[in-house]
Amino acid sequence: MNKSAYWQSRKELKYYQEVLRFARQYAPGGGSVLDVGSHNCDYITWFDWFANRHKIDLRKTIEIEGVKTMQGDFMQFQSPITYDLVLCLQVLEHLREPAAFAQKLLSTGKILIVSVPYRWNAGKCPCHPQDPVDEEKLLQWFKISWSEMTIVTDGKVRRLVAVYRHQG
Repeated sequence: MNKSAYWQSRKELKYYQEVLRFARQYAPGGGSVLDVGSHNCDYITWFDWFANRHKIDLRKTIEIEGVKTMQGDFMQFQSPITYDLVLCLQVLEHLREPAAFAQKLLSTGKILIVSVPYRWNAGKCPCHPQDPVDEEKLLQWFKISWSEMTIVTDGKVRRLVAVYRHQG
């Protein structure tokens, strides 16, 4: 599946709409948004009320007009600002050590929205060493509770979407 076909096959998933709803609710004033790890998905274009839209990914990503795209390791990223909103969708389950990543996400933005596969069976996706992910794992990784959380079902697949507020 080519990169544009990948996004085309995903862009109607309901969990993206929940992320967008949470963003409008928790960051209505816009400002700056950082999307961490979205690779070739371009949902950041939906966040048009943000004056500054940035993306960072380990891999080279598609260029999007009006979005600053950075290739690099988020754990090495030195942000010059605290973003008004940080997005990290379907990334944590891929990491060997998600707790440090989660803490860095929290310190990078005022509001953080994350999504993870919810209670997927271990081994369902070989690239998900953290499955199954549930509320308890999020509490272990983030060390704080979310401000709001929902479980979204797309067909037979469930995803957890959570909102966190900066604690510092």
